Amino acid sequence: MASTEIVFIVTLVLYLVITRWKRRKEDSIIPEPEPKQPEWKDYSPIELQEFNGVHRSLVFLAIKGTVYNVTLGSKFYGPKGPYSAFGGRDATRGLAKSSFDDEFIPSVEADDLDDWSDLNDEEKQTLDDWKAFFDQKYPAVGRLISNKEASEARAKADFVTPQKN
Repeated sequence: MASTEIVFIVTLVLYLVITRWKRRKEDSIIPEPEPKQPEWKDYSPIELQEFNGVHRSLVFLAIKGTVYNVTLGSKFYGPKGPYSAFGGRDATRGLAKSSFDDEFIPSVEADDLDDWSDLNDEEKQTLDDWKAFFDQKYPAVGRLISNKEASEARAKADFVTPQKN
């Protein structure tokens, strides 16, 4: 009878030691800090394409003129993700049409932004649903401006800023 009590006590002590050791080990793991969000800025389609997860580690996409940092969802929007066609691009028309076809993803070289006025009511509702989803899930980091507007802003900044000799 004494030997069963000893086995029980030894087992209990081992159990307590092991669980406390595991708990300390789990407590010592430092959680990864939230990635620092970029400051709000304007992005042209040409600038936005750099944020596709290939050229940079950050993944952005634009919907209805708002640029979102979707890096935390890079398994979806980054390279090899099911929505990778939208990474670094204006995804507005593609999401509205529920399509990844190139014809629904505007060229990054176009001077003006895509005009979505030709979308039907169902596509507009789909787009609004996607926008609400992104507003809740991902941080907005800027606004999408046309390449023409970005070029004009750079020219104006160059004109205002005196050149150093």
